[in-house]
Amino acid sequence: MTDPVLIDWNEDKRKDFRAGVVTARHRLHMDPAFSELALAALLNRHPKALTDICTMGDDPTDRESWRAGEGGDLKGRELVEAVRAGKLWINLRQAMDTDAIYKPIFEALIAQLKRLNPGFNPLRAYGGILISSPRAQVFYHSDVSETLLLHVKGKKRFRIYPPRAPFVDEQSMEAILHKTQTEDVPFDPSWDAQAAQIDLDPGAFVSWPLHSPHRVENLDGLNVSITVEMVTPQSTLQNGVYHANGVLRQAGWTPRTASSRGVQAYAKLGLSKAFKAYQSAFGGQTRPAPKSDTTFDVDLARKDGLTDRAPA
Repeated sequence: MTDPVLIDWNEDKRKDFRAGVVTARHRLHMDPAFSELALAALLNRHPKALTDICTMGDDPTDRESWRAGEGGDLKGRELVEAVRAGKLWINLRQAMDTDAIYKPIFEALIAQLKRLNPGFNPLRAYGGILISSPRAQVFYHSDVSETLLLHVKGKKRFRIYPPRAPFVDEQSMEAILHKTQTEDVPFDPSWDAQAAQIDLDPGAFVSWPLHSPHRVENLDGLNVSITVEMVTPQSTLQNGVYHANGVLRQAGWTPRTASSRGVQAYAKLGLSKAFKAYQSAFGGQTRPAPKSDTTFDVDLARKDGLTDRAPA
């Protein structure tokens, strides 16, 4: 695609980008690379180690119902049909920034975001492709990276909450960054009243501030979205502060602030880097525990598109 990815960026969006919730429009839903046939081919060639297949319950507070599965020997077109008919969520991690067909599209998007937003210069950026069922949902969670989403197929409801207590607290972010919990955080349905609610159709773009919790409900049709995760100097500093506060808390200190301003923030970033180096050298935890063991296999013949495995 040679045309710009985003088509309606303006000064107001530039001012709010990364500081607030921004919606815009893009062209990728018209790109043949996102046809069902092209996505099926991608499913066939994308590394299984970078492919997550999950299912979930109906209750938005029941994050423990999120379960992992495997597609076995099913071909891409069979997986697409299982997603359409069942209750499945597939994440093709890093497909946008590693696959030969999608990488040029991703690079064009990042380059355009840099041009449109002076001063925005991510250190690293990763892009995944989500393929999910009409009845799927993603539970309330907070990402450690700066994140945005481009919606390509189907309809979904996106709710974004303020990045502060009670919606997400400092100790939760510390635990996520120390990899002692996943990015899922406690959720109270009454918080919906204070969320930004956005219904996404094909061609919709949405971004939100660092650490803003959010959750997603699919509304209609096979859903396809692109997620973009970006490591920036700002996210590196803020995450370093939270991580260092977790180190101090483990040592018996109660951190006074999680501010990313001033000399103390950079001192905490240094502490965080030193602690991570120590962990790496002496075998500390470097990856979070998975949300779920593998508990099912994708099965086109069964309800929800899956067959549960017998308990071990």
